[in-house]
Amino acid sequence: MTKAKKIVLIVLAVILVLTTAFCFLVGNEKFLSKITGTIDITSGEDISALSPVTLSTDYPLVQTQQKDIFYEAYPDGTIKFYKFASGKFTEITSGISTKDAVVKCSYQDVKVKLHYLKTDAGTVGYGLYNSKQEGKDTKLFSYVFVRMADKPKAYDSIVKTDYVLLTDMDAEDIYKPDKTYSDLYSYDMGSGKTTLVVSQRDRLVQADGTMREDWTIFTDTMINEGKKNNLFASRRNYDTSATAPVVYDIMNVKNSRATNKNSAATLVGSPSYIVREKDGAFFCFANTENGFDLVKNGDKKNPLASFEGTFEDYAISGNYILNKATLDMTEITGGTVMKLKKANFTELSGFIVNPSASKVVLFCNGEKQSLVIYDTASVDADIITDSLYDPSIMNFCFIDDSTILFSTYDENGKANNITVKV
Repeated sequence: MTKAKKIVLIVLAVILVLTTAFCFLVGNEKFLSKITGTIDITSGEDISALSPVTLSTDYPLVQTQQKDIFYEAYPDGTIKFYKFASGKFTEITSGISTKDAVVKCSYQDVKVKLHYLKTDAGTVGYGLYNSKQEGKDTKLFSYVFVRMADKPKAYDSIVKTDYVLLTDMDAEDIYKPDKTYSDLYSYDMGSGKTTLVVSQRDRLVQADGTMREDWTIFTDTMINEGKKNNLFASRRNYDTSATAPVVYDIMNVKNSRATNKNSAATLVGSPSYIVREKDGAFFCFANTENGFDLVKNGDKKNPLASFEGTFEDYAISGNYILNKATLDMTEITGGTVMKLKKANFTELSGFIVNPSASKVVLFCNGEKQSLVIYDTASVDADIITDSLYDPSIMNFCFIDDSTILFSTYDENGKANNITVKV
């Protein structure tokens, strides 16, 4: 055999070895994920490994501002409450009161029956208007969700009653624990009178005749954490085209009647309405040329953290913002970064973090649906792969430091509310 032929045979042998190795790696995703440092979400255990506890209800349960109290909302306006204790849900059948209320939305009176519960931790209450309810004749609205809450301490000089009401007109928010509301009212329980607190007189009208709901925005988190700052987000820019960037200003309720933007209590331009409060300071996001910054008290000159890309590249949960591509998780009220090991999902439905920040759970969609459960003190993650949750039910949450809730529908259309220890 000539030297040239030997060289050709050696080259062919090397090519064969490399091709075999490549085919093995491509065909063995689990092995490939190990050498690339990526979690394979399709290779996890079944949900039975977490010993799930399931409660069947007519509609999914949603966590209130009190972590162990949940509500179930019916289309006819009925609200049921449940308490989670000793690892299970129990319906609360005593101590529930009702009151009629009328909220004026887009110059129309919307009548709701509030169902509320008083506990040592405060008042939780809700009402639901649905145009299919008997005797309802509001023409502009098919859905209005109303939250009743104790007046936040930050509103002492603004609201003269003991309670406030907030309204949400987006039916897709029904199962979200942190909703967005477009109006805030004072509520006198004795007389049943409601008074609009925020007046944005330059709010635009939508094609359906209602006032723009994105013009003023409150969130559950703003109200729950509002111990000092009475803040809300205001779009207040007149370019409403689909291509225009949505920019909100963070404003004070106290000065909300200003119609001139230059004289309003504008604190910072923001790509979102996400606002957090801690120790009397507030934190939100401000636009930059390449993305946006995390800023404290509106100080855009000294950002706590910087982010590239658009806000759609990130997800928010509680006090954290997550980069969907890198899985870097940043604490909003401190700017500290936690790096999670990358997982090979194609879509992120959401994520939740427990109160001690020791556990992070990702709800992932891809070839298979999975929960990726991170232990933040190590690089380890547990993967549960199954048809676990319904992405249209955005109620997943931590009930306590180790128990999570998520829901799906059974074949009869009822809600399966699943709790597991992680």
